[in-house]
Amino acid sequence: MTISIRATNLEKFINCPMAYKYSPPVDPDKLPFIFGTALHMLVEMHVQWLENQDAVDAILYKFWVKERKMLKAMVECFMKHLEERNLEYVMSEYSMTHRYNDIEQTPILEWTFDLLFKDKDGAYVIVDIKTANKAWDEEHMEGVKQWRIYPHLLKVECWIDVKRFEYRIMNKTLSPKLQEVVFEIWEDNDTVVKNYMTDLVIAED
Repeated sequence: MTISIRATNLEKFINCPMAYKYSPPVDPDKLPFIFGTALHMLVEMHVQWLENQDAVDAILYKFWVKERKMLKAMVECFMKHLEERNLEYVMSEYSMTHRYNDIEQTPILEWTFDLLFKDKDGAYVIVDIKTANKAWDEEHMEGVKQWRIYPHLLKVECWIDVKRFEYRIMNKTLSPKLQEVVFEIWEDNDTVVKNYMTDLVIAED
């Protein structure tokens, strides 16, 4: 049977195979998941200049007043930062699959990245939005691996050579602060991610 895995679960496997195997699946009804999804939808509308009141009302409908204000404040914070960085929007929330024909059992990797931009020099930059109660420390930064996985997939599927993967971490308050965590993409990145997939296949066997 062909192995099919999402990029977020591959990241979990890389950090802890036991957690990957035995952790319960994410509950899509949990408030943090719903809140994060709403934030991503609102940001996507803003960067595409497609905001309309009906859509905003529908996204915010299930939240209490304070949470609605938080979401609006976080979107404003992100858009202000985007303007300061002078990033040009390319596309967002794009889902793909990639089959590794050169790996035993031809495993499939599924993924959806947040936002793709170009900087003032024309370099491609993936931006991923996260919510958190506090700023990321060095230990947390060492545990994230999406910065490796997504640029690799864009390259092998679309021939887009991503130069940087940048996290935007925002706290859930009425006066949100934004933390930038930037990763330069290494030359051996494709090899590293293929090794991740090979290790996954071996572990599943």
